[in-house]
Amino acid sequence: MFKEQFGFELPAVVNFVGGGGKTGLILTLLHEYSGAIPVVYTTTTRIHPPDPFPGMMMLACDDMEMLALIVDQIGRMQRPDQCNLVVTRRGLRPDLLQGVSPAFAARLDGDLYPLILNEADGARSMSLKMPRDGEPVLMEGARYLVPVIGLDCIGQLLGPESLFRWEMAEARFSLKAGEIITPELAARLLLHPQGVCKDCPPGVRIIPFINKADTPASDAQASELARALLTCGTFRVERVVWGSLHSSKAASEIAYTQ
Repeated sequence: MFKEQFGFELPAVVNFVGGGGKTGLILTLLHEYSGAIPVVYTTTTRIHPPDPFPGMMMLACDDMEMLALIVDQIGRMQRPDQCNLVVTRRGLRPDLLQGVSPAFAARLDGDLYPLILNEADGARSMSLKMPRDGEPVLMEGARYLVPVIGLDCIGQLLGPESLFRWEMAEARFSLKAGEIITPELAARLLLHPQGVCKDCPPGVRIIPFINKADTPASDAQASELARALLTCGTFRVERVVWGSLHSSKAASEIAYTQ
């Protein structure tokens, strides 16, 4: 199971950034924890409403204080298997929900909700991204940061078809269009000092997730990318989880220490 590979120590707030499967990973974890503990899925960006499943409840309100009171009250009334919440602000359109404030998790009763999963940026379903100014919007008080990347970016040519926000990133990060994305290059971009992990506070554990290792033939490539992330050196990474949300497959690589 994915939750066993990540091994989150509870209570915890977890921020998810990057591309290639953030929403799918959050929903998978929500399913896996469902029935065991209450879980809150929040966003500090904009998301499309996820498909509902039994035990999931969606709440949207623009008043953060009122929203936190409602969420806490539900937590006191419901059993854990009936208390998996998607919590946002109302959207400008029915198919697009807005994010809560970065301080929202601190408003909640930590005894009621031991796990809060927050989607902190968007990538329009692309597997690799570099953030613009103001991204990501991290939930405050997080214990973990999970940068997500899709394995299908490996072997592609660097450019607007393979990197979200290419037009901004090309000049800012001195990227070369047409360069082949190797595991080492992908690792440097995901863990770039000004990439999706740039605002990670000291003490927060970074656990990258490599998605789209959908076939047995892709396992070796995923493992190679995981090792590149473990040794990149920009941020301290002790564990990388890789696998396939599509195939419900998860494994992990751990940094070797003497």
